Amino acid sequence: MNMTSRLSHSLSNRKARGLGFKSRLLFTRLLFTALTGIVCLQSAMAQDLTTAQTHEEAYLDAIEKVTQGEARIANEMQRVQSGAVAHYDFLQYEHIELVRHARALAYPPSAIESATRTAIATEAAQLVDSANAMEWVIADFLRAMAQVRSAASNTLDIAASLKQDSAGEKLTGLENLEVQTLLFMTSGYSENWSALSASFDAVLNSGIDEQAQRELAFQKQQLEQYSPELTAQQQKLQDSDVDELAVNLQTLYRS
Repeated sequence: MNMTSRLSHSLSNRKARGLGFKSRLLFTRLLFTALTGIVCLQSAMAQDLTTAQTHEEAYLDAIEKVTQGEARIANEMQRVQSGAVAHYDFLQYEHIELVRHARALAYPPSAIESATRTAIATEAAQLVDSANAMEWVIADFLRAMAQVRSAASNTLDIAASLKQDSAGEKLTGLENLEVQTLLFMTSGYSENWSALSASFDAVLNSGIDEQAQRELAFQKQQLEQYSPELTAQQQKLQDSDVDELAVNLQTLYRS
């Protein structure tokens, strides 16, 4: 074979090997792309499944929170009334959380059939309305709480001021007023009103000056008017249909 033929044969072999290499490279790339697509698809399917599970778990959690919402609010009312907390932040927070979760219940997981979703949406709308209505109950409770706290504190201040120039039965009456006021406060403004009222009357009829008499009579009137409101507003909370609506919605969801 002459030089020209050998060169031509060598070039042909190289071209063949080059084409074979390019083919293998193309096949590898196609295979890699296909495998990558499969992995991405599986990942997306897994993510969709996880999202669906997360939505269901979040929905069930919202139902539980709403079911417990009324009891949580009642507990915070009692803590405020008893003096266990000196502010109203926790009470207001529990109401905000109740409304937030109640609104979320209007959006059940997508797997729920259409008829059930419609029924759930209707029940959830009523639930939100009832949860929002609790705002007025809480507001009236907090207003009454502020009034009785102020009146009790003012009573102690007035009694302490009058004691400075008092003696004998008048001093004894003022000291008893202080004791009965403190006992009334300790009970959460719910017990021993008759004893406190009698101690007010004893001081009011003991010959104190007219200005002090007016101020003290006003504090008594405030306590007498607003302390029953604490119990009344908690009863209104118990009369709410939030619990009932939450149970109905839970039943719809699980049906």
